[in-house]
Amino acid sequence: MREKQIDGISESALQLFPLLKRLFNADPSDPALAPLRNQTYSILRILERSGPLSLSAVGRQLIIAKQNMTTIVDKLMKDGLVERRYDANDRRVINVLITEKGIRFLKESMLGLKNIVRINLSELSDEDIESLYKALQTVRNIAPKLC
Repeated sequence: MREKQIDGISESALQLFPLLKRLFNADPSDPALAPLRNQTYSILRILERSGPLSLSAVGRQLIIAKQNMTTIVDKLMKDGLVERRYDANDRRVINVLITEKGIRFLKESMLGLKNIVRINLSELSDEDIESLYKALQTVRNIAPKLC
């Protein structure tokens, strides 16, 4: 039975990603979508939650190769959203951390993205909203146990 459930979870998870993207369905020129286009938002959220991390650690969480992470982080540094610092315990390791400007960017982005989701959910019934809320809460409670 467990194997069948695991197979079902795999299939559902693969179907879920494109469906969740619909929550952020908006005019492609909407500036609120900009952080989602280039992984800026995801990287900054990880750094905000976890604190300073190596490029490799961030890349593993987002399934991005280290060489690609270097390019992305260079751009984020140029924009003043992150900075690099040597690890206090191992000077060979360079960590990335979010700056105050990066935190402000996240807060502003969150407001725009929440507004898009709010608009997209406005046509759902109260029952559907409640069901979706509970389902996402369950996923949020279980997902951290996977790592």
